[in-house]
Formats: sequence, structure tokens, C-alpha cells
Amino acid sequence: MRLKNFICILLLFLALAASSGCLAENKASPSSADLAVPKEKLPEGFKLLASLPEMDPTVNMTDYAKGFYGAKDIGPTNASVGIYQWGKPGEAYDAKITLIQLQDEEYALSAISNYKSQPTYKDLLARDLPIFGNATINNHETLEIRDIRGDESIRYLYLWNTGSIVVLVEGNGDRSKSLELARATGL
Repeated sequence: MRLKNFICILLLFLALAASSGCLAENKASPSSADLAVPKEKLPEGFKLLASLPEMDPTVNMTDYAKGFYGAKDIGPTNASVGIYQWGKPGEAYDAKITLIQLQDEEYALSAISNYKSQPTYKDLLARDLPIFGNATINNHETLEIRDIRGDESIRYLYLWNTGSIVVLVEGNGDRSKSLELARATGL
């Protein structure tokens, strides 16, 4: 009887060890390598403050992708976020680059559609405010979003996909500097 219990425990241990090995391999998948936010050769005035989840693996990255969830299914996500300081600390807000890897381009287009359909943007469009425009970044047609902040200032956001990767650049109030940050993605 003891031998039977020992064998069962051994098999259970081996199964757990094998599954943890698979999880470890999954974390180092090539798709996470594709999600590297710019860290060097940043436009003048921008400084990298944090690269998530690289600098803090305990961060819930779903929080950074919540604007992409909505009516259309986007499947599982793998996100990476770069947080940048621009201007003088305390005088200017942070800029962000969010990269989200999805299963395929169809899910990426769904994520973009969901992001554009946020209630805040629907309200601004209902007031006939021209918040959406177009721009070209690294030979990609992108959506330019003029995000109206609480103090009525405008912040420029750029949203596009490259295959199954969705790119969101939340710049600042300077359109040319925001475009430079978007170009720094290389995507």
C-alpha cells in the first residue's frame, strides 16, 4: 500500500514539475520579446520612467489594456507599457506607450474598434468635437485622437496596429513631440 501511495505522490510531483516548466517557457515566448517599448534614442524631452511588466512583474497588465476591451472580442492579451516623463517633473504629465500582442490581426482591429468606442469619446463626438483625425507614423496610417483633458487642454494620442500588435501612444499637448514619440516605437 505504501508503494502505491509513493508512486501516486511521485506522479503528482512529476506532473506539477512538468506544468511549471511549461509555464516558465510560456513567459519567455517570442511574442513578449516583440513588445519592447523604446528605452533609448528617445525624442528630446522624453525620459523613460518605467517599463512594465519588465521593471515590476507583479503589475496587473490587464489594467493597462482595459480600454481595449468592449463589445468586440479581443481574446487573450499580452501587454507591455512604457511610461515616460516629458518636460520638467511636476509641471508636465507622463506620456505612455502601450503595446498589446493579440492572437491575430482580426483581434487587433477589434481592440482598436473597442478603444474608439469608449463612452468618453462617444460623448465628445456627440457634441460635434473633431477628436479623431489621421496621421502617418512609420509608414502606417494611424488614428490621431485629440484627447480633451479635464482642464480643456488637448493631449495627442496615436493608435494603430502592425499585424497582431496594437500600438497606443499617449503623447502630450505638443503634436510634433507626440508624433516623435510615436515614431520612436519603430512599429
